[in-house]
Amino acid sequence: MSDSDSDPEEELFYQATEHVAKQSTNIGSADLLLFYGYYKQAMEGPCEEPSPGLLQLKARSKWQAWRNLGKMSHSSARQAYVQKLQELQPNWRSRRNPGWVVHSIQSAPLEDRRMDSEKTLFDHVKENNLNRLKELLAPGDLERLDEHGMALIHWATDRNAVEIIQFLVNSGASVDQRDAELQTPLHYAASCGHQEALVCLLELRANLDLCDSDGQTCYDVAEDDQICQLLQKERERLTGSAS
Repeated sequence: MSDSDSDPEEELFYQATEHVAKQSTNIGSADLLLFYGYYKQAMEGPCEEPSPGLLQLKARSKWQAWRNLGKMSHSSARQAYVQKLQELQPNWRSRRNPGWVVHSIQSAPLEDRRMDSEKTLFDHVKENNLNRLKELLAPGDLERLDEHGMALIHWATDRNAVEIIQFLVNSGASVDQRDAELQTPLHYAASCGHQEALVCLLELRANLDLCDSDGQTCYDVAEDDQICQLLQKERERLTGSAS
């Protein structure tokens, strides 16, 4: 296909995938899973692969994100990918050709047009807005789970928002709060490779040995070498102080 015959929707999709690849460290793990699912659906169609084993936590999460899309078409998956990026980073195209015309996105999504007063506590945590969180937080909000099965402290860890983690724990949140799959914030920090959040949680005495619904501890879900070293040092410190 020549440049003149290129599909605007496909070109926008590939530009979006390039942008996400470059910005992956600034995107939360839950959103990265959505991008993964949309990408696989756009490129390969519905998921027909067998489910990874129970101990392959990350692989299972990716597989599920893809599988959840069912029979979504290639085109719809491309549009959903771009739409998701637009929700997270409305100005992502500003550094590209200003003459580019977007056909698949007619306007900013509704959540990007909401007034600040309409946003939830979860929105403020995702945006790392500590001031609004301080103004609005009530004790009953600390244990509440959202539609993703995550509490505020899980989202704070997902975003590597250390100050918010500290504030939530100081306000009464459990540093070992469980999500819908029994994962603690320490699971999130270890799995995402967020060193700052991990150190913060360890300083707040997070429990290294708690298992999620698959029987995995934070050690089991950690893949980053530095994260593994930090966990091992903490284990040695605790073992040494107990002897």
